Amino acid sequence: MPQIKNVIVAERNCLTPIKVLISNAYVRLELFEDSKNNLFLSSNLADPEGIVYYATTSLSLCEFVEGAIILQTLFDRTPSLFVEITNKDKTALYSRSDIDVELKCGDKSIQELSEGKAIEVW
Repeated sequence: MPQIKNVIVAERNCLTPIKVLISNAYVRLELFEDSKNNLFLSSNLADPEGIVYYATTSLSLCEFVEGAIILQTLFDRTPSLFVEITNKDKTALYSRSDIDVELKCGDKSIQELSEGKAIEVW
């Protein structure tokens, strides 16, 4: 049986905040990294309600920042096998194959989410 190497799991307690990319009445999108310099994001959820933490790649993040993909596509391209979802009642890790995750404002581009303001990632 093949071993899985470098499993990327988004656990918020192991992440260092880098920058809040978007924060407004609709959505909050924050960038993090772990001790191995893997990139992670947190986003508001529509269903289930709460906040999801997930890995991203530099390529996917750049595509999002350039307006080539929407927020939900950015999430859907996560290399995370597991995501952490936190809400007012609990925090838990979920296998992406066991849960459908719908991001709040996931159908929007970065330009729509940032209300036309320029976003600097680094």
